[in-house]
Amino acid sequence: MPILLEEIDDLVPIAELNPENRNRLAEKGQILSLKPRDSLDGAGSDRWLIYLLDGTLTLKRANGNESIDSGSIRAKRPIFGDERPGDVIAQTPCRLLRVDRRLFEIILHEQRENDYEVEDTPITEEEGTLLGHILRSLSSGNLELPSMPEVAMRIRDATLRPEISLKDIARIVQIDPAVAAGILRAANTAARRGGQPVTNLADAVGRLGLETTRSLAISLALTTVFHTKQVAVRQRMRALWEHSVQVSALCQTLAERCTPSLEASHALLAGLLHDIGGIPILQHAERYNLLGDAERLESAIINLRIPVGMLIVDHWQLNNDLQTVVQSAEDWTRNPGTEADYADLVVVAQLLLPAQHGLHDARPPFEEVPAFAKLGLTPPTPERIQEFLNDAQLDIDDTKRLLGG
Repeated sequence: MPILLEEIDDLVPIAELNPENRNRLAEKGQILSLKPRDSLDGAGSDRWLIYLLDGTLTLKRANGNESIDSGSIRAKRPIFGDERPGDVIAQTPCRLLRVDRRLFEIILHEQRENDYEVEDTPITEEEGTLLGHILRSLSSGNLELPSMPEVAMRIRDATLRPEISLKDIARIVQIDPAVAAGILRAANTAARRGGQPVTNLADAVGRLGLETTRSLAISLALTTVFHTKQVAVRQRMRALWEHSVQVSALCQTLAERCTPSLEASHALLAGLLHDIGGIPILQHAERYNLLGDAERLESAIINLRIPVGMLIVDHWQLNNDLQTVVQSAEDWTRNPGTEADYADLVVVAQLLLPAQHGLHDARPPFEEVPAFAKLGLTPPTPERIQEFLNDAQLDIDDTKRLLGG
């Protein structure tokens, strides 16, 4: 049965699209039919926008059940929200609409003409062509973005299931020997700070906990993404990897020592991902005539890494706070609130490192960067910062070894 446009005109957030773009989205949507007592698993649902068009269903969650009737105000919103999803059970014959969340975001980005402009940094015609090609490729399903490694995807999806156990996670980690070894090393690094050494994955996951294992496993798996077959840009890719590892190690250490409210392993992942948008540009440098001119290549990375990085984070279905990290990693004077967030960690970590490449050198004095005060690194004098780095060096080195940097 075709999807009627009037059925989606007032669905949130699809209603943000103009009629032409709603039609584009509807053409790619799917209708799902459920009979009474049929169920739909919410695990992995964050990749979709799923709506109830007809019928009545029950959304089951650990904190209680919710009944949803078609035609109600609640039915105008996706069945599964941003919180940890549950399962749905049809109470009557139900008709559901499922559309690709990523495709919706891409169409919305195209509609908002200025969403991806870099303030005060005009994009060249070549860079505009590259970005437009990536957007069109995503919209048509012909992805030109790095694929998330299998073990990372499986762990990401598994942790969405309320019934998942630490032993289940340990079994998934075993798929990738390098990730498994890293999890064991991380657990035993923690053991040096108090506790007995661990020798098996189940105990390692138990010591680290579910969320830490999730973020750490994704970080370890991402080491395979920073690669290219093009010899001409291999050195630049290596530099991108080394910079990301250094920022990642500093982010974890800053989280551990300065912001107990932020999860250190998630800070590690934030640091590793902050420049992820540079990877597709390097991987496709030859196609867009960027080889042989280091200045043009660097300009493309600087100008496009934010929109491309945000697309990757969205494509990989990672937390929204990581999109903020990608978007704000070099917004030195950002100050959205009084509490530090993961983007603040990345800002400070980058400023603590020596300048990387000529185009990164326009940095403000530390005392003009609000993130330092939020982390308690005040006054941010050279002596105070050097004292912090010296004190934290062992932890930083441990993390760099963990990631192979």
